[in-house]
Amino acid sequence: MKKQFKTIGKTLLAFFTIACLVAAWAPVQAVTLYDDGDTKIDLYSRLYLLYEKTDAGRITGNDSRIGLRTSSRVNDDLSVFARAEFRYDASQRERNQVFNDRRNTYVGLKSSIGQLTVGNFDSIYYQSVSHVMDIFENEGFIALGQGGTAGRANSVAYSSPELHGLKLHVQARHYPEGDTVSGDEEFIFQAGATFKIQDLSLGVSAIIDNEDAGRDETLIGFSAQYKVIDALSVRLLVENQKDVGEQDYHAALGLIFNYGMGDLYASVGQDPDEETYFSLGANYKFSKPMRVFAEYCNGETIDPDDVITVGFRYDF
Repeated sequence: MKKQFKTIGKTLLAFFTIACLVAAWAPVQAVTLYDDGDTKIDLYSRLYLLYEKTDAGRITGNDSRIGLRTSSRVNDDLSVFARAEFRYDASQRERNQVFNDRRNTYVGLKSSIGQLTVGNFDSIYYQSVSHVMDIFENEGFIALGQGGTAGRANSVAYSSPELHGLKLHVQARHYPEGDTVSGDEEFIFQAGATFKIQDLSLGVSAIIDNEDAGRDETLIGFSAQYKVIDALSVRLLVENQKDVGEQDYHAALGLIFNYGMGDLYASVGQDPDEETYFSLGANYKFSKPMRVFAEYCNGETIDPDDVITVGFRYDF
């Protein structure tokens, strides 16, 4: 055990030293490629390099990504937007493959009557509810409905204008012939609502069951975020889905505390098989784009082995 902790300590020291050197030499990148007042095009990227230790260690940068965002004003009430984002592994050098995943690729319209989005994007359920527990750089985020659950492909969504803090959301995802149980094309529908008043944010959402499209039961979720003080935010996630495990519920609590030069964050929850899990992490921010982090998580629903992660992230 002492030898294991000594090895982990050496690994942490090595990564933090490398991260310090990178932060010292990495230039700050411009993000706006074009802006004429009506049309704006931004280039953005997220570079990850991390060491993950479970039963065996590995270095990965698979959550690295690069993308383009653009928006254009049509008139005083209408604007159009688009996004194309791709994921790659910054730690590898595969000559035959640069990008290994299309993350978010969509187009849309925004006006005083709401926003319409078409394409590949995170589900309304994730945006309304489960995102509150997505606070870790690596492992630790647990939810019955995540960004790719009935989302991130062949989708159309509408969000209403905000009215006294309340917004309504609906989404439909299309499943073509051959991708369903019946062999016929099908749709999965979901709806949600978000409400914000001062320092309290609430969300509720449901993904409606469609057996032909592979969802046997309806998933319902609720989330809450409350900023206790400027430096401390607490979160709650409760989900219900019939016959998903020994019980029908998943519940989790989380918090983020800003200590000035970075954040401390943690979560604890119980999965539908009545197994308790927890995760915790800390980061240090050298600048707005550059941070180093260390994380630990424990629980069968996350990984049979404890997961220890150290690494750095650079955004521009």
